[in-house]
Amino acid sequence: MAKKKKSDLFCLYYINFNKVFEIAMLLDNKVTTGEEIEKSSNHSLKLAAKLKNMLAMVFEGTADIGYDYSNGSQLRKTVEIKMTNSVVLKDLIEEVKLSDKNIYDAQEGQLILIDDVNLSLVNEEETRQIKLVKQGVLDRFVHEDISLGEVMKPMLNDYSYQLTGKKGEDNYLIKIPANADNEFENNYTIDDLLLGKVSLIGIYNGLKSSGDLKNTFTYLKGTEAREDQILDSQTGEDTNIIEQYHYIDILAITQKIHM
Repeated sequence: MAKKKKSDLFCLYYINFNKVFEIAMLLDNKVTTGEEIEKSSNHSLKLAAKLKNMLAMVFEGTADIGYDYSNGSQLRKTVEIKMTNSVVLKDLIEEVKLSDKNIYDAQEGQLILIDDVNLSLVNEEETRQIKLVKQGVLDRFVHEDISLGEVMKPMLNDYSYQLTGKKGEDNYLIKIPANADNEFENNYTIDDLLLGKVSLIGIYNGLKSSGDLKNTFTYLKGTEAREDQILDSQTGEDTNIIEQYHYIDILAITQKIHM
């Protein structure tokens, strides 16, 4: 079994396993469940002895005796390969050819891997409020036997975290479904993604603005167009600047492990 290179090690923050598994199966639908290792060993022994004839009184002589012994044996060991989220993802990562180095040659639909990205949460205050609602904080607020929290939850089914990333001069945009439980792997939270550099693995979908990512809640609020406002130095009027991002349909977020 090939030894894993230290550069291949990573910690898994988030994975859309259904998507990753489907793509991995399209690339190779054979799942390895075990591996048999065969070892061969050869043993040899050479024996040399010099004998003197005990009848030295009659004559003196010597004899050299050489004895070669060889024995071969084989050992077969079966290794069970554990199928984990990280193992499936690693197989997919090995097929990725697109990165930030050649992103301007990218076509929509290509797999992409961007290392060392710093992420920020878009509209953080609203996002944290929505998370509390989905966790049931407003369920106890009842008006005419109607729970305010239960009324709002159906509008939040498609709500997602929107995150922007930056590396060098390039900006990236991703979204992650905001579920009440088990959003991230290994008990991580959304805040852990904001603490350091991460790697983004996904499908490249061209240039988008944050306002292009809509959901039921923002539509009903009338805030689907999220644009930064700046003051025009000549006219004194507010001018809408729509920043463009490389949008990545995110499959997984990881952090490199250095040994």
